[in-house]
Amino acid sequence: MIVLAKQLAGRMRALIAIESEIADATHRQEEEQAIQALEKERSTQIRSFTRDELLVIKTVMNIGRCERGYRYYANSENTDYYEIIHLPIELNEHELMQKYSYYLVHKTEHELADRIDYYTAVSEQLKEGMAILKL
Repeated sequence: MIVLAKQLAGRMRALIAIESEIADATHRQEEEQAIQALEKERSTQIRSFTRDELLVIKTVMNIGRCERGYRYYANSENTDYYEIIHLPIELNEHELMQKYSYYLVHKTEHELADRIDYYTAVSEQLKEGMAILKL
């Protein structure tokens, strides 16, 4: 599984890049059609992956979301933010992939694609997961 993750690193970075473009377009308050076109491109990109590739991507996202600790701060301006607590990682990359894909193996290609497509914080979880796995 880690071998496939290493092969997919470039495509995962492309997914992160398209999400960055969407965030920039939203921040600049571009036309709704331009943002929708970028979101459609993101969705098409996600649905172009095979089931095994989606399984690996979702596993990397789970590693990024769950393997580190987070400290949340409530801001007075109704915006919350957090910082990552860099806890030591005790498992190797193979064990991490096995641990975080355990329940995902029962999901279909469509379910995996929908979960990734629905979630808006894909890039931050992918970045963290890729950093942990050193991809």
